[in-house]
Amino acid sequence: MPEFAPIPLPFLGLDSVETLRRMADALPEGLFLTDREGTVTFWNRAAERITGWPRSEAIGQRCSILAGDAVNGCPCGAGLLSCGVAERSRTSRCCTIRKRDGRPQLIVKNAVALYAADGLPAGTLETFTDVTAPAATEVPTEPVVLRDAGAPRGDDVCGLVGRHPSMRELHRMIALVATSSAPVMLTGESGAGKNRVAEAIHRLGDRAERPLVRVSCATLDPAALDAELFGGPDGRRRGRLEDAAGGTLVLDEVGDAPPAVQAKLLHVVEERALGRAGDAHRVVVDVRLLCTTHRDLRPLVQDGRLRADLYFRLAAFPLHVPSLREHADDVPLLAERFLAELGPAGRVARGLSPDALRLLRAYPWPGNVRELRNALEYAALRAGPGEIRPEHLPRDVLGFRAERRARPGDPEADARRALVEALERTGWNRARAAELLGVSRVTLWKRMRRLGVAAPGER
Repeated sequence: MPEFAPIPLPFLGLDSVETLRRMADALPEGLFLTDREGTVTFWNRAAERITGWPRSEAIGQRCSILAGDAVNGCPCGAGLLSCGVAERSRTSRCCTIRKRDGRPQLIVKNAVALYAADGLPAGTLETFTDVTAPAATEVPTEPVVLRDAGAPRGDDVCGLVGRHPSMRELHRMIALVATSSAPVMLTGESGAGKNRVAEAIHRLGDRAERPLVRVSCATLDPAALDAELFGGPDGRRRGRLEDAAGGTLVLDEVGDAPPAVQAKLLHVVEERALGRAGDAHRVVVDVRLLCTTHRDLRPLVQDGRLRADLYFRLAAFPLHVPSLREHADDVPLLAERFLAELGPAGRVARGLSPDALRLLRAYPWPGNVRELRNALEYAALRAGPGEIRPEHLPRDVLGFRAERRARPGDPEADARRALVEALERTGWNRARAAELLGVSRVTLWKRMRRLGVAAPGER
């Protein structure tokens, strides 16, 4: 099969293709080369191990043998001029490939375009890492158990209930990434369950017996956040990074971290250590980082408000948590679970009437799963030990269908009306209104500003 011409490097002893092949075979990452049409021309041993494709079979085939994950927009097999590598010069993505035996395999893949002497694209060099394999151990051959011991159904992953395809995919991705040490960036709307997903990743991984620590980057001022994460400058106060030693640290709303904190976080990610002002030694940090955000962070990177080098390290494995609107068919299942968790039969409502369930399914749930749980708790307390009927539901849910019939659809107007009603019902107490809507106080404040809602004394 054709090979790329060897590049003489006598000062390293790299004067033959065979020497380069032996070095590539020593790498723990998969590595392969393609020509401009996407035909594989080189395949190292790690690529054989990770994919199951032996070199003798892989070379000469199109890179589409890996069946790139179309969900992540990866048109594998399209060739260098069609898959976008030549346009961007390099790509980095997390995607799912299909192994030789048909099983899915999660990888982080990097690809760079190679150019001929005339400046035209000649092929690609691609590397990929198996992010599901624990470091320095064998890749597990048994499937990961998704549910807690004793859980009666396969639609429950550490409390993440759902049968909709989007939730099934979320369950699959959690299982794939849980046993790795790769940083995970959890995206999704407020109240969708990002912290529950982070907990599931922690509990299903090798660090389950170690601490799970959460720090919000949105609720603390820069100095307080710095001290919270890294400890006091005098060394007498431990930071939350040290508290999470051996376990997992969840950074909520990481896009709100100030520049000074971003720089220190980057140092921790790259060096696995942190230092305190005035200390002559560094503290080794063995922590897995999981980050959450309710917004797209790429504009912040483009504007310089979030360091690009930090973002790409923290987003090694992006994972989207669907909003409740995206899996509305799971509302009955979630309602059943929440009512069961509220208390023993006889003290709270025993179930939902068909009419109440129809109203729950029709409501858009701007506060997502958190708002659904709050609504059911409210209705259950009103219903007592009996069945929940429409009149027991919160006014937002009860009046939504009638309002939709009475006027044309306007999502912004719906969101503003729900926000104002929650504030009025709580006497403009923002903390209680946020709880009623199932969102954080920070999210409520941002929503008020975006929709132009102000308290009577502030207008």
